[in-house]
Amino acid sequence: MDLKKDFGLRLKELRNKKGITQYQLAEMVGIDPKHMSHIETGKSFPKADLIEKFAYALGVDYTKLFKTEHLRDRASLYDKIIGLMDRATDEELRIIYKIIAGCLE
Repeated sequence: MDLKKDFGLRLKELRNKKGITQYQLAEMVGIDPKHMSHIETGKSFPKADLIEKFAYALGVDYTKLFKTEHLRDRASLYDKIIGLMDRATDEELRIIYKIIAGCLE
């Protein structure tokens, strides 16, 4: 796990979801676009005040910037999903199936 890289990937994911460019987000939070690029590529990590600015600009709670579990490799995701399903009730398994089947159709 690489915190800087994961944070950068998540930031990029949320930025793209909002439909804004790297340059626009950099301008919104008051940093140089090159610094923005370094953060998204994991070359640098922002200080706490900048993390708060990112969260505000993206309209999310700052904790969402650290939700990176879904960025793991296939094998890790598979193991995590199997573990969750092993602990699920029959009803929860039915719900999981509906979600997965709906996404893959």
